[in-house]
Amino acid sequence: MKNYKKVLALLLAGAMTASLAACGGGGGTADSTGGGDSSGGDSSGKTQITVWHAMGGVNGEAMQEMVDDFNASQDEVEVSIEYQGTYDDTITKLKAAMQSGELPDVCQMYDVGTKFMSDSGMIIPVEDMFETTGYDKSTVMDVITSYYSVDGKQYAMPFNVSTPMLYYNKDVFEAAGLDPDSPPTTYEEVLEYSKQIVDSGAASVGFAQAIYGWFFEQQLAGLGMTYGNNDNGRTSDMTAVDFDSNGGGLKIMQMWKDLYDSGYTANYGTTTADTQTAFFGGDTAMIIESTAILKNAIESSDFEVGTGYLPVIEENDEGGVIIGGASLWLMDTGNEEKQNAAWKFIEYTTTAEAQAKWSMGTGYFAINPDAYELEDMKAYLEEYPAFETAINQLNDTPANNYTAGVLSGVQTESRLIFNEIIPQLYDGSLSPQDAVDSLASQVNAAVENYNASTGTE
Repeated sequence: MKNYKKVLALLLAGAMTASLAACGGGGGTADSTGGGDSSGGDSSGKTQITVWHAMGGVNGEAMQEMVDDFNASQDEVEVSIEYQGTYDDTITKLKAAMQSGELPDVCQMYDVGTKFMSDSGMIIPVEDMFETTGYDKSTVMDVITSYYSVDGKQYAMPFNVSTPMLYYNKDVFEAAGLDPDSPPTTYEEVLEYSKQIVDSGAASVGFAQAIYGWFFEQQLAGLGMTYGNNDNGRTSDMTAVDFDSNGGGLKIMQMWKDLYDSGYTANYGTTTADTQTAFFGGDTAMIIESTAILKNAIESSDFEVGTGYLPVIEENDEGGVIIGGASLWLMDTGNEEKQNAAWKFIEYTTTAEAQAKWSMGTGYFAINPDAYELEDMKAYLEEYPAFETAINQLNDTPANNYTAGVLSGVQTESRLIFNEIIPQLYDGSLSPQDAVDSLASQVNAAVENYNASTGTE
């Protein structure tokens, strides 16, 4: 196990003051989290555990309902949840908690925090707990668990899971003379459809994709190409990017540039909500967005929303989509009773009933395929048939090192670098090749610094 103090030293650099300030009101110590005695119990005899999470609004309400259902389902464990703010807020507070030793029992962490969590030395891989309750690993789809697996072992339990897909305005398609039931499947077709839409006057903009580094990773996976070496950091630690040498980065940068220069698409910037708003309001006919916004898209739009698979640059048999969202991590508090109790809660979140209710309440995937066989879920899919696209796309995605995603300790930073480069690509300051070279150089420098801090050769 790598020395977690080295990892924290790098990732906390320049952020310790903010981390400590944000940590007020967080979880208690390993022995006192949840207000229990040193064994983790309380006067009721239940083991008290605390879960940190980043789900606000409707999603937060759905999470509280899941916790309430779990608490009511048995009389051994009592779960309380503590909202920590955004994903970035949560990882900042957790880093400070790791320094102080005041850890929650379970922490929800976003996808790009996976490498930091697995390197930290302060978690218990969930797979280590499977035998304690006879948990069946096949409960969750392989293509989903693969993202949170390191060296063949599942480290975290997927929780809120999403993927990107195409959203389109069926009314605009019809007005432009396009088949409203046949969305484009390639980016070449996206451009062709956009031209027909704008030239016909059906909409002022044909297509838009927010400037978002996650989409770059998705488009590489669609090509069946890796972002980083050592199989995206899956067979051993990633030491450098691959996208500059395998040709994938240039193909993607050229695609982004061609779409923008065509005059048939628009750039609404790095705030994904702005691109969503443009779609909901009918300003653009097509967007790329997370499956998690589907319910909101349908309810916020005055037109029929269509959905399609994430377009590809080139057809191939190995490409697919990468999951996004977050997972639940079992923290190593040193209290075995509380760790067993925390695992029971995590296990409960994967049941078909819990997942169906979670999916219907939030729009995220139900990670347990059995959830889709429940009558309530069948009725939900009848009401929102467009969600079938998301399910089918994930089912059609192969589980491999391309679709498992990038296992890197600097992926949050890498996405921000991407966001800074694309405007320069659009305004001509950088050619597509220059954009690839700049992105590769900056990400490689960040990877080198991270690996030096963790002792990676």
